[in-house]
Amino acid sequence: MSKKKEEWGPHTHCIICGNAIPEGEKTCSEECAKKYESEAKRYKQQQKMSYVFLILMGAAMVGFLLLSYFFAGG
Repeated sequence: MSKKKEEWGPHTHCIICGNAIPEGEKTCSEECAKKYESEAKRYKQQQKMSYVFLILMGAAMVGFLLLSYFFAGG
């Protein structure tokens, strides 16, 4: 049996649900757009928290290094 391949023309897929959409668009519906925005917001918040954590850990390392230098009896 031979299946006829359908020609769709230029298109992309929704980044949330995967439905075919016209080129140049990211989402297929308002629901997917809202979901995308909330995920992007959550990702940015997690990224900020990671930066804060790294800065705090770096400051703690420097602090412990300075404490050991000054109070090591040297």
